[in-house]
Amino acid sequence: MSTRGRANIIRAALEMRVNGHDPLKSEELDAALSNCLSCKGCTPECPSNVNLALLKAEMLYARYQRDGLPLRERVFSNVDLLGRIGCAIPAVANSTLDFKPVRALMETALGISARRSLPHYARERFDKWFNRRAVAAGVDPGRASALTDRGYNGVRRAPLQKRGPIILWDDTFVRYHEPHIGIAAVKVLEALGFEVVLVKNRRCCGRPAFSLGNLDAAAKLGKHNISHLSSLRSATARQATLQPPLGYGSASNHQLAAAPILFLEPSCWSMFVEDYRELKIENAENVAKRCFLFEQFVDDLLAQEPDALHFNEHPATVAIHPHCHAKSIMNPAFMRRLAERLPGRKAIVLDSACCGMAGAFGALAEKYDLSVQVAQRLLDHIDNQPPGTQIVASGTSCRHQITDLSNARPKHMAELLAKALL
Repeated sequence: MSTRGRANIIRAALEMRVNGHDPLKSEELDAALSNCLSCKGCTPECPSNVNLALLKAEMLYARYQRDGLPLRERVFSNVDLLGRIGCAIPAVANSTLDFKPVRALMETALGISARRSLPHYARERFDKWFNRRAVAAGVDPGRASALTDRGYNGVRRAPLQKRGPIILWDDTFVRYHEPHIGIAAVKVLEALGFEVVLVKNRRCCGRPAFSLGNLDAAAKLGKHNISHLSSLRSATARQATLQPPLGYGSASNHQLAAAPILFLEPSCWSMFVEDYRELKIENAENVAKRCFLFEQFVDDLLAQEPDALHFNEHPATVAIHPHCHAKSIMNPAFMRRLAERLPGRKAIVLDSACCGMAGAFGALAEKYDLSVQVAQRLLDHIDNQPPGTQIVASGTSCRHQITDLSNARPKHMAELLAKALL
């Protein structure tokens, strides 16, 4: 079924024009919704530019408003809470996730496929590492949120240029599952001379809830985050909305209000620049203007200042799998350009379509086989790469899928850049 065909059925159901007694549960509607991954990959390819992911979310929302939100959707909508719990007892949580009887129970109760690996929780959360590093440099724990002038390995370093503060959005997966990616990003941004700042009391961007049709929860999370970031423009910013930057001097309130906001996870970035506006969240437009993908921001800066970073020379091939959410908004060619700024690297952007994981979709027992089928095009591209090729994927779901279904061990672009720094 085409994107336009699916969209027409969803619109008809929302307008109660589907044949039958129950438009919200019609066979036509289920056929339109069931195999949509909400990846947004079809949006730029559709002649009518239909945002099917948004239509699906609205359709599910209408259904849940009437019938109630299922348990599985409630669980998946609260991955940030699960992260806090899991990182409090990581050894126990990870062992439990790997215990076959527990996985069988999860499949029965929640429909989470026992064939799908689940992401492990980090021994130390990224934000905890961030604070600990500042405290080790003698910063008051009550004020420590921004990184100090201690370098990546605890060695003091003086950046060539002081550029002021920059806000790094530590998404749920970087914070609780992949802190090494956040650490790599900090290394790169510090090498560029930025004061890295985290948002205190930030909440999940709401992407899981939004994609599952839990729009009330997504809007609530979005309003909190936008309000938090918007408050920097008012006098209330002195109430510690952000952990104060202490690395290269005190940043003013005005500096923080204008500071760029960088995202390591494309699906979180698209939530801020696109879906918060669809949810009609006040001030979302203003905040969106300050939001950038990490790779996009670094590439733009290096285009203006090629000598701002120095990398080691190492002949290598880099194969990049771009995230569907990023491709739906921008041309991913800049990722190849950024990778080739590393001397000796030859980069290609894979014509790989969607990875098939798409957040919770690929974890569902009833969708696991389809998820693997969708991934086959990507897997074929990976298999055809020369030995030693480094696979780069910005999305956590993409990296998860590639790791599960191939021998490749994909990296985030931040890791590639950080490792190459001189």
